[in-house]
Amino acid sequence: MHFPRLPVLALAMLCAVLTVAESPAQTVGGSGADQTRETARIGVLAYRGNDAALDEWRPLAAYLADSVAGWTFELIPVTLSSIQGEIEADQLDFLITNPGHYVALAAQHDLSAIATRERWAEISGTHLSRFGTAIIVTRDSPIASLNDLKGRKVAAISIDAFGGFQVAWSELRKQGVDAFRDLASLRFMGFPHDDVIAAVARKEVDAGIVRGGLLEILAGEGKIELDDFRVLNTQNHPGFPYRVSSRLYSEWPFAALPSTEKMLREQVLTALLKSQNPETSSKYNLRDLWSAPLSYENIRKLVGDYQKRLEATEANPVPASSSVVSVSALAAIAALMLAGAAIYSRRGNGVRMAGSAGPETRAPAEFERYADKMKSLTLRERQILELICGGKQTRAIAGVLGISPKTVEFHRTNLLQKTEAGTMAHLVQIATRLGYDQGVSLG
Repeated sequence: MHFPRLPVLALAMLCAVLTVAESPAQTVGGSGADQTRETARIGVLAYRGNDAALDEWRPLAAYLADSVAGWTFELIPVTLSSIQGEIEADQLDFLITNPGHYVALAAQHDLSAIATRERWAEISGTHLSRFGTAIIVTRDSPIASLNDLKGRKVAAISIDAFGGFQVAWSELRKQGVDAFRDLASLRFMGFPHDDVIAAVARKEVDAGIVRGGLLEILAGEGKIELDDFRVLNTQNHPGFPYRVSSRLYSEWPFAALPSTEKMLREQVLTALLKSQNPETSSKYNLRDLWSAPLSYENIRKLVGDYQKRLEATEANPVPASSSVVSVSALAAIAALMLAGAAIYSRRGNGVRMAGSAGPETRAPAEFERYADKMKSLTLRERQILELICGGKQTRAIAGVLGISPKTVEFHRTNLLQKTEAGTMAHLVQIATRLGYDQGVSLG
C-alpha cells in the first residue's frame, strides 16, 4: 500500500524521518514543483555504496521529474538482500538493478522491464547495452587459467550477485571447476565491488570476481593501477572496450512494479526513450541512455541453472572434510533465496583506496554494527563458529572438538542470541565478512 498523497512539506518531513530511520534516499522534484506533485520511488542497486548510487542516478531523477508532469522521483539505494523488504512493504514503484537480480525478482513479484540501460564507457566514448564479468588476479600471480583456481581462495560479492558471482560461476563450470566444491575458500564480501579488488590487491585472496569494466573505472579515477591486475579467461568481444572473463549479457533493466500506475509507467517509458536525443542527454548530463528492453532470456536460463545448483547444495552439502568457506551457509542461504526470504542489510559503506600506499578497507556498516557483539564470543563459541563457516555440520563439529552434539547445538543457539544475527545464514555472512571464519577477526 502506498503512502497517502500528502502536501510537499509533510511528505518531505515524512521522507526525512524514513531516511534517518532506515536508509539514504533522495527526492528530486522538477521545475515548478507544487503541492499537487506526487512522489514515485525508484530503487537503485547500490553496488558501490549508497552515496555513489545517489550520485550516479541523481541526473536521471531530475530529468524524469521535469519530463513526467505531476511527479517527483525519490531515489532509494537498495542491496541485494534489502530489496525484498522494500517490495513486500510496497515502498517502490520502479527498480534499477542488475539483470540476474531482476529476473529472480520478476519471477517472484511480476516485475516488468520497460527499458534497457545503455551505459556510457569513458574508455571508448560509446554507450554499451551489454556487459560481462571479470575474474581478476594480481599481475604477479602464478594463476594462468580458470582451472588453476582449484584449491585457491576467491572473493566475490554475494551468492545472489549476478555480475559479482553467478556469471563467473557459469564460466567456471564450463571449465570443469565447481565454485562450491573445488575452491580452497569462497568469501562473499558484500557491496561495494571495490572491496573485492582491494582484497585481491592485498593478496588476502588469490582471485576476485567483479563486474567487467570496474577495473578500468577505478583506474580512471586514479584509485588503482590497471597494470597491477590481470583478467583470467579474457574474451574477445568486438567493439566492447573492457576486459572480461565471460560472454556478454543485456545491461541493467529499468523495471516497473506491478502496482505502478499505468499512466505513470507509460510516461516514464516515453521519457526514458527520449534520453536518446543528444540535446536532452546533454541538458540533463545523462551519461547513460535508455532503449527498448533487450531480451533477458539467456539470463533467466543461467539463473535457473544456478538455482538448481543451489538446491543440489542444500540437498547434498559439502562433506565435513572440505575446506570451502561458508558452504554450510550456502545451503541455508539458498533455501532463504529460493523461498523469497530476505536477509535485511540496508546500509553500505565504501572502500578507501589510498594512492600508492595501497588499498585500505573497512567492513560495511551493515557488518560493523555486529563487531562488538562478535568480540563478546567465548573461545569455544569462536571455535564452533569457525567450523560452521568451514562447512561442518553439528556431528562433525562435535567430533572435532570432542564434545556432544547437544553441546554444539547449545552453543549454536547462544551464538544467535549473543550476536542477534537472526538466522544462522546471516551469522555466517557476518562472520565471513569480519574474518571470524578464519578463527581471527579481520574487522
